[in-house]
Formats: sequence, C-alpha cells, structure tokens
Amino acid sequence: MGGALGVAGSSCTGPGDPPIDDGASSGDSTAAASEGSASESSGTVDDATGEPASGWMPSLEVGEETGAFYSVWGPSPSLVYAAASQPLEGGLSRGALHRWDGAQWGAETLPADTPGLNWVFGVGDRRFAVGELGVILVRDGDEGEWTRYGCETILPLWGAWGAAPDDVWAVGGDGFNRDPIACHFDGTGWTPAVLPELSLESHALFKAWGTAADDVWAVGDEGLLMHYTGEAQGWQEVLSGSDSDLISLWGTGPDEILAVGGRTTAVVSRYDGTSWTTQELPELAGLNGVWMAADGTATVVGPQGGLGVVEPGGLAVTREDSGTPLALHAVFGFDGVERWAVGGSLDMAPPYVGIVLRRVP
Repeated sequence: MGGALGVAGSSCTGPGDPPIDDGASSGDSTAAASEGSASESSGTVDDATGEPASGWMPSLEVGEETGAFYSVWGPSPSLVYAAASQPLEGGLSRGALHRWDGAQWGAETLPADTPGLNWVFGVGDRRFAVGELGVILVRDGDEGEWTRYGCETILPLWGAWGAAPDDVWAVGGDGFNRDPIACHFDGTGWTPAVLPELSLESHALFKAWGTAADDVWAVGDEGLLMHYTGEAQGWQEVLSGSDSDLISLWGTGPDEILAVGGRTTAVVSRYDGTSWTTQELPELAGLNGVWMAADGTATVVGPQGGLGVVEPGGLAVTREDSGTPLALHAVFGFDGVERWAVGGSLDMAPPYVGIVLRRVP
C-alpha cells in the first residue's frame, strides 16, 4: 500500500461548500479527460502490461459535458450507477447518471433539465437519485423512465437511504444559512420532516444511513449528528464530539457505524451501539466518503486522490494508492468482489471533470 490520502491544509469543494476559485482551470486538473471526451477501461487489466490489475484502476473518465461524480451505488457487480453534477452559470447545474453493465459504462436518459445529482441509492427494486434544487428521481426497476419528484424545497439534497421501497429518507441543506432538511417517501410521495431545534449552528445534513425503519442516522455540517428511532420520537440530535463537518457514514449494524468528514483535517467517528468516539487525523486533508464491508473493514476516500482503509473497530486510516490526483467523493463495494470510488476535479474551480475507479477484488 502506498500513496497519500491528501495533504493537510488542502481544500476540497464538497457538500455545503461554494466552488473554490484558485485560478486553476479545468484543463489543469484533467489528468482525467478533456472537454467533450470520455474514456473507459474494464478496470481489471493493466493496459500497459496486459496483466490483471493489482490495485485501483480507472474505469471511466469523463470531461466537462458530464462533470464530477458524487456518488456510486449498485444492486450487483453487473449493475452499478454513478451520479454526476456540473455547475453552470447563475447557480444552475446539470445532472448525469452513468450505468455499468458488468462490461462497460453507458449514460442513462434523465428527465429534461435534471439538475446536478449528488447521490444514488436503491432498495428492493426501486431506485432513487437526489440532487440540486431539491430534485428527486425515482424509478421502479432498472429500465424505463425516471419520475421526477419534489419535497417542497429548492435546497440541495445530498444523500438518501431507505429501509424499504416505501420508507426512504432524503437529507440536505444549503450549508450556509438555512436549516437542515429531511424528506420522507412513503411509496407515493415525499413529505418534509419536522426537525428539532438544534444546539449548534448547522445548515445541512449530508448523508443518511441506517439499519432499520426505526434506526436511521444522518450527519451534517458543524459536526451535526441526528438519529431517527421511529415516528413517535422523530429525529433527535446526538452529540458527535466534533465541530468539524461530518460528510458521510456507513456501517454493518446498529452497533458498528463509521462516520467521516473534515475539510482540512480528517475526522473519523465510530459508534459501538452506545456512544460515538471521534478522532482527528491531522495528517489527512479531510474525508468525503465511506463504505463498510460485512466484516467491518471500511474504505474511505477524500481530497487529492485520497483513499484508504480503516480496520474493524479502529479509527486509523491505512493508505492505498488511488493512482489519481483528483478528489474522490464517494465509495461503494461488493464484499470479496470489487470496490468502486468516484470523484473528479473538485479540488479546483469548475467546470469539473470526473473519474470512476475500480478495484478487483
């Protein structure tokens, strides 16, 4: 294992952050792809040697026509989705959804004028994608048209998770001056949830994950941590032990959950079923995404191609070489089969380019 998980003091545009204009053009960041181009690789063979790949390999690289990838998820190794967003002028954005069929990538047809997509998720045979301007796309199965919904908001939705096809949560917020938001899907429509008054100044929930309909967690900016235990109690704030942004979370069950975040200094927080233990990792420049295998081993991703592994029960990150300088924003995998990591030139000013990495196994 080698490489770096980012250098402390770097910056990364993520949920709740405005685009960072450091004078860099998208061309400077395009180790991935140039405008109007896309390239694919199986991600299983080293193109230089023809031998089986032994580490993370590019599977898809896209240019400015698509943007950066913010999320990856799939029901099986032969069907994986990657959600993308490209900022446009006037606060607008353009969304895209790409699909892996086990051999190659193809673009999904979305409703006209779909804004940027930040997260893709499925439960049962139902698929969900959420994003900018409060957009929610829903489809039954993996073929046919997506139906566009709303939830009485134009704020960004950053994440979604559900216990059943008719019991799904989407969370979001602008990260600046509005209250965090959560919306619930009952199989027919989406309803805004009433959130309690918070003890801290937080303006977004970024991701949600849970183990059951009455055990759903959500994380957000300023260390916001919330827990849903059923309709009677609703959403309740839980102290996380950190005032750094918590950006993503994943787990194996009610007594093993890992949350990650931090913008310039990485934060890792672990739940053991009773309490949360939080640790800062100053050698890492933040973390954006996490996915946990069934044995409790977590893969984490972050700025500047940052990628690593957290052992079961631990808080330390062992680095892996991603092979890219581009920011990685989300990660997902299939136990013993493969892992996927996605991102793009989010460390730089838009327009963005995007990348999908794959590791087998």
